[in-house]
Amino acid sequence: MTATVVFPSRSEARVRLRQLGVPTVDIEPAVEALAIMERSPQLRAALARRHDELFTSTEPTAWPDLTPDAVGRYFYVNLFLLAIPTAMERLRALGVSDDVMRDTFADVGAKALSYRLGHGVGGLDKQNWLVRHFRGQLFRLGRLQFERSTLPADLTGGPETGSPVLDLHIAADGPLTPELVDASLRAATEFFPAHFPDEHYRHAICRSWLLDPQLRECLPAEANIVRFQRRFRLFAPAVECDEDVLYFVFNVPEGVAADLDTLPQESTLQRAVVTHLKAGRHWRLCFGWFPLPCV
Repeated sequence: MTATVVFPSRSEARVRLRQLGVPTVDIEPAVEALAIMERSPQLRAALARRHDELFTSTEPTAWPDLTPDAVGRYFYVNLFLLAIPTAMERLRALGVSDDVMRDTFADVGAKALSYRLGHGVGGLDKQNWLVRHFRGQLFRLGRLQFERSTLPADLTGGPETGSPVLDLHIAADGPLTPELVDASLRAATEFFPAHFPDEHYRHAICRSWLLDPQLRECLPAEANIVRFQRRFRLFAPAVECDEDVLYFVFNVPEGVAADLDTLPQESTLQRAVVTHLKAGRHWRLCFGWFPLPCV
């Protein structure tokens, strides 16, 4: 049976949107969309169903993007707004601090910002990624995000398939300095034994275009990305991922053809990405691992 979702007041909705790190420009439009949803029995029911799925299942979601009007674009922003109380209650029961929850949930705002930069309007289309944050599957600890996972059977040549691993993700904000990465890894080696004592993580993995060795051809040897790569032992076949790179470097939406001649060329990385693609080459999603503890 689907539970009833309690809608907050407008002032409380604004507080929660700020908790999620939603850009200021999107707060009032999201609040207005929430008011429309609250008045609609159909939308209330849809939110309640998704809220139920968020907290009663651990399976990956395949929630579709919705209508391109404001209500559709802000639907998942407001779903996560409504999910905050339940998520916080469950995470507090595990002893997770409010600071860690705040940093973790702020990825909603980061993805909302990417949506705005890519589409020119507010919204959210990374809902299926963000479920991890509210289920207690992923936590941001300093510079990196850590996802509780097991190594899939199709990723061979590294740690034993099926073994528990911490899946590392790199948030888009800020530099990726060795010092920040070290601090994040130290935090993880303390956090997971404290809050998940029955889980034992001996390896970290990362699947990212940032591990593509081709980046070493166009970045300085001491660039932060190159130094990050050196931590990992590559394994499993690489996969072409030009669309991912265009999204993370330039906020080009998935499925949208990019005009390479109009993309910004302000950083060494931006110039390298475009030059590589113009030469008819492709970027690759690579898989790497290293043993824990590592710092």
